[in-house]
Parts: sequence; structure tokens; C-alpha cells
Amino acid sequence: MDNTAPSTRTDFFTRKTQRNDVGELLALLNQIIESGGISALEKPLNKAEFISWFLEAEILESSVCAIDRETGEPLGFQTVSHFGDIPADWVDIGTFVKPGIQTRGIGSALFKATLAALDGKGMVAINATIRADNTGGLAYYRSCGFQDYKVLKNARLSDGTLIDKICKRYDFV
Repeated sequence: MDNTAPSTRTDFFTRKTQRNDVGELLALLNQIIESGGISALEKPLNKAEFISWFLEAEILESSVCAIDRETGEPLGFQTVSHFGDIPADWVDIGTFVKPGIQTRGIGSALFKATLAALDGKGMVAINATIRADNTGGLAYYRSCGFQDYKVLKNARLSDGTLIDKICKRYDFV
């Protein structure tokens, strides 16, 4: 099955994440993590962890990325997996877009590619858990059609900070 989704933009395209994307996507992810305040991930990953979590995990259903058409540079990626305490017919989503270009339609194109990759797999819903202080992430998932269904109060970050996390769901039916 071709996981490439058409985009309304012509300066990038989406496709299934490949092993040769790992180095650049890892750098992009670690840049997001190190900037703080927007990712549930709090500590940078190494290459082996990235591959294990976002490319080869048994619980992974899809990993797609956006690629700059001119330079070949990965601009972002999105994964869905059976991570966390969710029903078996749900998946959990993570979206990571290069800082400074979040409003170029990359996230929307990634979500279209993810939906295409999940087509026919029998999923009922997608869960997104977003830090309450990540207003951009909350707005992004809302724009994709996700609805709030639960709040995790006072989740403890690695530095001891307590923060609420908002659980949103996208229903296929």
C-alpha cells in the first residue's frame, strides 16, 4: 500500500518513514525536546532509541514523514502505535514538526498520510495526550478533529513540575 498522501502544498511531500531518515529526524526530535515545554518526551534520544520507538517497534502501526521537495530534508514526522493504557483497537499519536515551520500545513499533511496508513486496520480511535501548556499542540489536534475526553491532573515531569495533560481522541466512526 502506498502511504504517500497528496498535499495542497508543492514544497514538500509525505511518505513512509525510512531508515535513511533516522539521523535527521532524530536531530529534529532532540531539538524539540531540548527546547522544552511542548513534547511529552523530556530527555533527548539516541539513534538506537529512536529506531526502536519510532521505526521498528512491534506496537508501531505507522510512521510517516514530510520531506522538503527541493532539499530532501525531513520537516517532520508522525507515528501511531499501541502505546500506553488505551483500548486494543485504539492507537496513540505523536507529531513532531521542525520548529519555526509549524504553520506550513505539514502537520495536516502528516495526519492525512497517517489516516491513509491506518485505513483498513480496524482502528476505532486515535488518542493524543498533550501537555496543557502546549497551546500549539492542543490547537493542532483540535484542527484535525480531535475532541477532549479526559484530563490527567498533576502529571509529574522529570524535574518535579506538575502539569495537567489533555487527552484527545479522533473517532473513525
